[in-house]
Amino acid sequence: MNAPQPDDVAPAAEQRHVSVRLPLQKPRVVYVFLVLIGLMFVAELALGGSQNQETLRRLGAQVNPLVAVGELWRLVAAMFLHIGLQHILFNGWALFSVGREVEAMYGSVWFTVIYLLAGLAGNIGYYWLGDSVLSAGASGAVFGLIGAEAAFFLRNRELFGKLGSQRLGNLGVLIAINLVFGFTVPGINNIAHLGGLIMGFGLGLLLAPRFAVEWRWEAAGAQGHVADRQRKSVRLVAVLAAAALLFGGWQLGNARWQGNAATLRTQAYDALSAGERDTARQLFEQAVAADPQDAISLANLGLMQLQEDQYVQGVTLLERAYALMPDNPDVQFFLAAGYVETDRLAEAKPLMERFLQSEDAGERADYARQVLAR
Repeated sequence: MNAPQPDDVAPAAEQRHVSVRLPLQKPRVVYVFLVLIGLMFVAELALGGSQNQETLRRLGAQVNPLVAVGELWRLVAAMFLHIGLQHILFNGWALFSVGREVEAMYGSVWFTVIYLLAGLAGNIGYYWLGDSVLSAGASGAVFGLIGAEAAFFLRNRELFGKLGSQRLGNLGVLIAINLVFGFTVPGINNIAHLGGLIMGFGLGLLLAPRFAVEWRWEAAGAQGHVADRQRKSVRLVAVLAAAALLFGGWQLGNARWQGNAATLRTQAYDALSAGERDTARQLFEQAVAADPQDAISLANLGLMQLQEDQYVQGVTLLERAYALMPDNPDVQFFLAAGYVETDRLAEAKPLMERFLQSEDAGERADYARQVLAR
């Protein structure tokens, strides 16, 4: 009688639903990211607070006009900063929960690649499509991990069967809830969420192990072993394609922000800080030329004219700024001061009264009361 061969045994073993162990990796890198996020949050608190705009800006929060003038490091640094305790607790919990699973499934190297590239995709997406409002957080990277986990179960749905379908359904609900929450609650950077999710899912499909059970004949009989049949070349192409997409998104962002009024205004502020008033004036003028509705640049130009005793020109610019943002206390005060210098006291007083409603203490408030007492 011939001895049974492995091919003869494997079907019977499959029918008995022999369980096999997946080659999962012990999570390590996820804890490194959690520590980095925690340390940066401590630094925020020590330097002025996690909701202090200047502190966040100094530590590397994403400000698109600053990225446009060459501060590309912000696209990475912003992933490790958080705005407020609730923000870091939510992202930290999500990274701990999802990150350990994704690192176990993909391995530490590909987990790191997915996390960083998804986070970059979210931030570059915001650079391309977002506004000039400061942004920070690991949300884009975390959404990328959620997308990668969904890709893993989708890619291996035959192996996991009903369990995989349930997990995919749960992830779908999680994604939907977070996106709806992001679109309905102000102050959430949903562009970064979507960018990270799309990148994470796309990378996940190509980087995920393609598990298959292989049967081997051993002394104890036919034994099932799980093998990864995904080719290394596919993974390399996936990373290169992702890098190309990120480069393209960065270039689209440059096309939008370089020469933009907000970018020129940011450069003007830097010039003022360096004592280069002529350069600052030119940049403010370029900002107004790029966007005639740029009230902030108009106000700054008007103030510079007042400081140089060019009162008529300054008032003209400040009147244009006031027409665009009448509720701004700075514009109210400086325009009123310009009216005082041009002997238009009747027009200055109502503006000073409005100004005092928002700022009733300090040197400017004292000056406003002196004007009103005339």
